[in-house]
Amino acid sequence: MTKNLLEIEDLKVRFKTEDGYISTVNGVSFSVKQGETLAIVGESGSGKSVTSLALMGILPANGEIYDGKVTFEDKNLRTLSKKEYRKIRGNEISMIFQEPMTALNPVFNIGYQLRETLILHYDMTKEQANKKGIEMLETVGIPDADKVMGRFPHQLSGGMRQRVMIAMALSCNPKLLIADEPTTALDVTIQAQILTLMRNIKEKSNTSTIIITHDLGVVAELADRVIVMYAGEVVEEAPIYELFENPLHPYTKGLMASIPKVHDVVDELYSIEGTVPNPSNMPSGCKFYPRCPLGNIECTKIHPPLEYISADHAKRCIKV
Repeated sequence: MTKNLLEIEDLKVRFKTEDGYISTVNGVSFSVKQGETLAIVGESGSGKSVTSLALMGILPANGEIYDGKVTFEDKNLRTLSKKEYRKIRGNEISMIFQEPMTALNPVFNIGYQLRETLILHYDMTKEQANKKGIEMLETVGIPDADKVMGRFPHQLSGGMRQRVMIAMALSCNPKLLIADEPTTALDVTIQAQILTLMRNIKEKSNTSTIIITHDLGVVAELADRVIVMYAGEVVEEAPIYELFENPLHPYTKGLMASIPKVHDVVDELYSIEGTVPNPSNMPSGCKFYPRCPLGNIECTKIHPPLEYISADHAKRCIKV
């Protein structure tokens, strides 16, 4: 049986505001095996990106993990010093950020930013890091890589910037790669190229991957297993085929129903009514109750636990 590379247990994250602490991740637990691709899906505000930032140890200054355990290769990341964490971040665990135009530093050229990581973690000379940087750009399919090393982020297209971000994330051969909305703001042709690139990377390197997205098409392309998050909680977890064939939670069913079907002719597309609740004003009981078609008064009184109906399929709902 493949050992878990990453284990997150009962993770809770909060942010300090003028009105006190607000919790945005409320007891999230999941694991990632070696070579596995786990997708985390949900609407904006569900806690997906905050979970990944907590894992990377790069929460904003007013954010903190206040409970839970994060274990990577038998190391409890919460007990590491900042210096020890820096040795892991960008080296053993890398991240492709959501928007490459803001993630890349606009005042340094691509070569400088690629070399920086390699020199920091591998103690390379500038010449060695430059050669490795060119190799990485070629690996992700960037033509004229040596010329691109001298260009600045604003001189590249969105697809090229995303490839640069992937090259930077892979430059130290990480054991775990986190991709936060890797195809957002890219046209469909470039999206397809990026997804093909990520699938090839997984096949060649056996890197474990966490993909954070709201796009179920991306999930279907890349994931082995999926967790669905809503209002800072996991509401369903299942293998990819099981989730698409047999979604259980009403929120998951709503997400599935929201996918446009090529052959369906409808006057308007389906959407889940309402919005994700504000973390400062969460509903009592089930967090999805105000938007749920199955909800009744019982749902306002009970906060449902995450219940496993089989070895690898869990749901957080008392109605299904």
